Amino acid sequence: MSPQAEEIRVIERCQVSPPPGTVAESILPLTFLDLFWLNAGVVERVFFYSLPHSTSYFIDSVLPNLKSSLSVALQQFYPLAGKLRRSPDRDDGYELHYVDGDAVAFTVAEHGGGGGDDFDDLSGSHARDVKRVVPLIPQLPRPDGDGGKRLLALQVTVFPNRGVALGVTVHHAACDGSSSMQFMSWWTAACARAGGLEVAPPPLPVLDRSLVKDPQDLYSFYYNRIGAGGEVMETMGKKAAALDTAIGTFTLGAEHITRLKEMVSSRTKVRCSTIVVTFAFAWVCLVKARAYDGDRLAIMGFAAECREKVRPPLPASYFGNCLSGCLVDLAAGELTGEDGVAAAARAIGKAIEELKKKGDPFEDAAHWPEKYKNLMSQQPLSVAGSPRFRVYDMDFGWGRPKKVEIPSIRYTGAMSVAESREEEGGVEIGFVLPKHEMEEFKKQFTDGLIKLLQY
Repeated sequence: MSPQAEEIRVIERCQVSPPPGTVAESILPLTFLDLFWLNAGVVERVFFYSLPHSTSYFIDSVLPNLKSSLSVALQQFYPLAGKLRRSPDRDDGYELHYVDGDAVAFTVAEHGGGGGDDFDDLSGSHARDVKRVVPLIPQLPRPDGDGGKRLLALQVTVFPNRGVALGVTVHHAACDGSSSMQFMSWWTAACARAGGLEVAPPPLPVLDRSLVKDPQDLYSFYYNRIGAGGEVMETMGKKAAALDTAIGTFTLGAEHITRLKEMVSSRTKVRCSTIVVTFAFAWVCLVKARAYDGDRLAIMGFAAECREKVRPPLPASYFGNCLSGCLVDLAAGELTGEDGVAAAARAIGKAIEELKKKGDPFEDAAHWPEKYKNLMSQQPLSVAGSPRFRVYDMDFGWGRPKKVEIPSIRYTGAMSVAESREEEGGVEIGFVLPKHEMEEFKKQFTDGLIKLLQY
């Protein structure tokens, strides 16, 4: 038995579905924005909660509400309980298909390691061996005999008398991060109400895929390019992670953010947002940690939420994918120079402004597959998550999460981003890096903050 298997004892494997008879058979066709992510793999999150109860108490007193509230949430987000399949009605069709009785795989496990010490260690911010986090992440079930792919898997792991880790795995073709966090908001609110707390339900998801307009017939283009486009996104989503890697989190506090904005503004005469200076500072630290040759082109790419940008705008609670992308490149020497953060912020801010000025944020979407395919060999820095998702507000009635991680960045090489748990206005960033690179990034990050506070 492997060390990973020894750490986790599975107590129960079950299926949770919407309440029987509450949701009729339904089909949601994929839009071109969903199809782009067809082969991109999954997004994984692990939410750590302090919960000082025994395993038996959790199973008897906490787990029933967790399951029943999940069923309530799935009644509204029923596509997540269904399957991604080829459409039987059209040759080029993909759809999310739900029938009564479809369910989400739900695993209950107990951590058999060092109890509280392991919980505190795994839910910390310091660099930890990423292989220790992997057993907390559920795997999507294998496709059924009809080839349909499941879209959501969940696992709750009890650390006796200390806490729980809730692992969430979502297929990216089903929805983007905004939608998956809408689902989590529904589930946590329903669970808190089941526990006797007064919590208002979040807005209902909007499931109408016809709201996404496709005047360029990008769906057909992506389908015809599914070999090339799929290859690109599969490379992004399923790249093998290095064996000797660590996961770690770094925080820019509100004062750091303010100083970064002041420093960038003084050197560029440009006012920058929190996210711009966060991306810029992290990008510079990473390029320095990797000791790029000064002439090498360093590339950063990040997704942009577009529900408000399309015309007509989509509802904020639209369920699906609605992302465009921004790409920035600079010579590494510019980033590692005295004004590296300012140069990075100027370039990132310009890319965001250019996207805002577009009448259609998807006007160049026909070029995305080839563009991203060409980038993959150049080790670009991408981004997963957003401070706007408010992951630390996901309270099941047990209190706010102690820590939230996105372990799937071990495949993509992305930087995870979330709001700071401890301080309003701060930002957490996370990486999975080779251990020597993580140490060098930590040094660059710490040194950079010291210089910043001396500014």
